Amino acid sequence: MPVKKQFHPQFPLSDVEIRQVEVVKDLNQPALSSGWLQMTENEFRMSAAHVGTFYAADGKSICFSPDPDATSESIELYMNGSVYGAILHQRGILPIHGSSFIYRGSGVMLCGHSGAGKSSLTSALCLSGQATFLTDDVTPILFDDGKPVILPKSDRVKLWEDSLEQLSEKRSGLKQIRPQDNKFYLNIENSASEQHLLHQVLIINTDDKVTEPGVEQMTGAEGFSILQKEIYRLFYLRAIPQRKARYFMQISKICNQCTILHVTRPADIPIKEMSDFLTAEVLNRD
Repeated sequence: MPVKKQFHPQFPLSDVEIRQVEVVKDLNQPALSSGWLQMTENEFRMSAAHVGTFYAADGKSICFSPDPDATSESIELYMNGSVYGAILHQRGILPIHGSSFIYRGSGVMLCGHSGAGKSSLTSALCLSGQATFLTDDVTPILFDDGKPVILPKSDRVKLWEDSLEQLSEKRSGLKQIRPQDNKFYLNIENSASEQHLLHQVLIINTDDKVTEPGVEQMTGAEGFSILQKEIYRLFYLRAIPQRKARYFMQISKICNQCTILHVTRPADIPIKEMSDFLTAEVLNRD
């Protein structure tokens, strides 16, 4: 019998035990169950076609059983996405679907739909030396004396090939995330290792009907309406409904203490032009 390939996936949290196993167990009486996912308050199990099956428990341990055709990159994609989200939810840490950085001492989080430019704009500002990288795609929020704090747990971003070209970054030598996608991991050297207060949240919306970017401040109620939908893997809360009320209270604190701005970007605006707009018209606001 051939020896099964051993994987050593990179994971954002160093205090989580990770093991590769032959078989991942089913959950008993899951509160949430579908063809590929099972969840209870403290356990999580999911299967990804051609990748493997993953299990996370109590916010501190993960085991996974890879499929024969799995790659290191595909394993890490799910470990750093769905599984990471489950661990954060199990720990009761508010995870927001967004990227974040430090700009002139202020913690900034970019939210918005897939394709809005969260990762590419964060990369542009950090690669140019104007900002310090905190997180990509998932932003964990802690609260220190009632104030929202970003927990930095990554030093790389996921970027499409055309974004790499605009940022003058070569794809050669970069890990391709999945064979079917021209998307790659790019390490950001200008990264922070310490948590940082969140000051500003930008809700980015792409609009193919506008030709110039724009910005407007949102009220707390408007910000809350959008941010509560940006909880990472929001549907996981069906298995842990008691988290929902707590998260909503925390999001209310964010909206009360941070500046929430709605940023509109033309669909075809270059990354550099949009990042210049952010530094000139958005990030320097009080």
